[in-house]
Amino acid sequence: MPEVTLHEIKLREELEPLCRIAASAWQNDPLFSWLFPGGQTHPEDFLILWKIILDMEFLEPGKFIFAASIYDAETQTNKIAGFAVWERRGDSEAARRWQGTSFSKKLGRLNLSLKLAHTVTLSPARRSFSRKKFKLLDEEVESVRARQPKESWYLNFLGVDPTAQKKGVGKRLLQWGLDRADEEGIAAGLEASNAGVKLYQSAGFETTEWMNFDDGKQKQSVMRRECKLRSPYATC
Repeated sequence: MPEVTLHEIKLREELEPLCRIAASAWQNDPLFSWLFPGGQTHPEDFLILWKIILDMEFLEPGKFIFAASIYDAETQTNKIAGFAVWERRGDSEAARRWQGTSFSKKLGRLNLSLKLAHTVTLSPARRSFSRKKFKLLDEEVESVRARQPKESWYLNFLGVDPTAQKKGVGKRLLQWGLDRADEEGIAAGLEASNAGVKLYQSAGFETTEWMNFDDGKQKQSVMRRECKLRSPYATC
């Protein structure tokens, strides 16, 4: 098993390889196929979608993006093989320490809002997605997360390059957030596609409810791992 190393993404310019991994990793995902029906026909549009998603995640307070690299013997360099977006949720003093923001990120969020408005109204990429489905999914996600422990570490995304599967990349990315949750004595949560359930179960997550989409015809597991240690903010 190759060694997997993590580094936190500090600059938006570092997101580029992660966008390509995401577009590849979620290419045949049921939820994204429903949300972005033109992604198969126009893969370049799917890449634009992921650039917007990861830009939004990068600029939000309390969210941390990590890239995982493995050593490539052919090029003798570390190659980025996956990424994860972890979020510290809550309003405790401990949560606020993680959620520190900056003026530059606030300005970035404003600029990104304008970019998103352009994409959904004028960009050619608008041909590939449904604004109605985006709204429905956003409402469902908000509803699901509102029922999760208020103080928690939440895994918003975890993607692995299809060529780097079963090399410990996903496990390493997952462990970062679990370590933080254990340090604070709070729960960890996530929404899981069918492809990811086995990994999360092996780490102690259990399904607590379902997140529905496609008019209830499809669903994803909403999973939680109860805290291992106690703290003043523990909810489990």
